[in-house]
Amino acid sequence: MTTDGSARVDSDRDGEPDDAEIARLFVELAGRQISYLAAGDPAALLAIVLVHGSGVSARYWINQLRDLREAARVVAIDLPGHGKSDPIHTASVEQYAEAVAKVLEVLGTGPVIVVGHSLGGAVAISLAARRPDRVIGLVLLSSCAKLPEVESVWGRFLPYFPGPLRKLLFFSMAQKLLFAPGVESRAVSLGMQELRSCRPETILSDLHAAKAMDLTQAATRVDAPTLIMCGSRDRLTPPELSRRLSDLIPRSRLHLVEGAGHMLLLEVPAHVSREILAFARSIAGPGTVPSLTVVLRRGRSLVRRLLRWVWRPRQRV
Repeated sequence: MTTDGSARVDSDRDGEPDDAEIARLFVELAGRQISYLAAGDPAALLAIVLVHGSGVSARYWINQLRDLREAARVVAIDLPGHGKSDPIHTASVEQYAEAVAKVLEVLGTGPVIVVGHSLGGAVAISLAARRPDRVIGLVLLSSCAKLPEVESVWGRFLPYFPGPLRKLLFFSMAQKLLFAPGVESRAVSLGMQELRSCRPETILSDLHAAKAMDLTQAATRVDAPTLIMCGSRDRLTPPELSRRLSDLIPRSRLHLVEGAGHMLLLEVPAHVSREILAFARSIAGPGTVPSLTVVLRRGRSLVRRLLRWVWRPRQRV
């Protein structure tokens, strides 16, 4: 790890995406290591930052990292205490937002489009309100400004249970709350794998941060164009919360995804990537950002060229 705030490549690929074009990098902030996944050209004019939600990590964005890398510099950050990032003493939406802002300063990204999912959407709102010079656009997936006051019996006593039992109780409800019925097993498998690999204390900290957050005033100060996406079958942050959020953010529009649940980025990844690219084009201007169709066509063309090179007839020496 560096001591001057610069990034370095980590050679340990254990548990990483099986993709050589996605790199695991680190920065050091005040003696703590913050990890992130990077894809695309670091010199690209457009930078897109992906912020994950509670109890998961940057690996949650694997589909978007692959889909968006031909169009922009893409950075998916492990929030403090998540993935391979060091924890902080007291987690909150505001502290997470400050960590993201400092990472962007170190990386020298300039103004970015921030895409946040669930708690990561709240982090994105806080960042845009606190650092408007850093954010040129927001995409908020399954997010809200404030959670309704709903107290459950297991939630009330959860802090007093041992770590393993906390995780067991959490997992018993997670799949039903997070995913819509009929979702592909691969998406559910990745989501649950991420949750199981998260530290119990991090999950608990995220639950406290989500319960304590109130971004009602912050949302009204967001001046950046904002796309809000929500699944029609989202049980954790139902569409009504997204409608309220859209009412708060002046330059926002709401896109309801029919049949999807809370985990939009895993349930309908191509649709999410397509909407992000379309939104980016609306900000950067026509012709600046290619559509997902063009991006995927480029990828298929590259694959065909590689296959032709591998299987071309070998000249005898």
